[in-house]
Amino acid sequence: MRVLFNLFLDICLFRKGPQDTPASMALLKMCLAAYGLTSLLVLLVGIAAPVAVLQTVVDMLLLSGLLYLALRLYRYPRRFVQTLSALTGVGALLSLLALPLLFWIDGQPRGGNAEFPALLLLALMVWSIAVMAHILRHAFNVPVWVGALYALSYTLLSWQLTGWVSASGS
Repeated sequence: MRVLFNLFLDICLFRKGPQDTPASMALLKMCLAAYGLTSLLVLLVGIAAPVAVLQTVVDMLLLSGLLYLALRLYRYPRRFVQTLSALTGVGALLSLLALPLLFWIDGQPRGGNAEFPALLLLALMVWSIAVMAHILRHAFNVPVWVGALYALSYTLLSWQLTGWVSASGS
């Protein structure tokens, strides 16, 4: 477990890429489960459980589906397991880092000072997009700006779709 933690931490610190992730279905299943669980925990801080579950499922399907299609278009379908493992592994790790910040913000009294934890959360989101760009850059063998464009596009699309889920679940 420590080896996997170190691997995902190294990816988050831009020292390793998705090519360093083992191409293992067992690892992919574990990473998907961890990503789903941590995403759900993050969402449960602010929204009702049924909507949180639906948003988590939508996000996981969108991530997996778009990645699969893009890797097929780039003619790198064999990179799917490693890349999705890397994305979900680092996603789970970054979600765990977000949890204390979300509880800190949520625990503020009405009118309390939540600017500092909100700023930290914003920095974590920017870092998360940068890490995703790093992973996609390596997976698609494209320049860093293309990876950044894909990561930002995915993030905005995911927020839009999960926002629709949230609005329809309310």
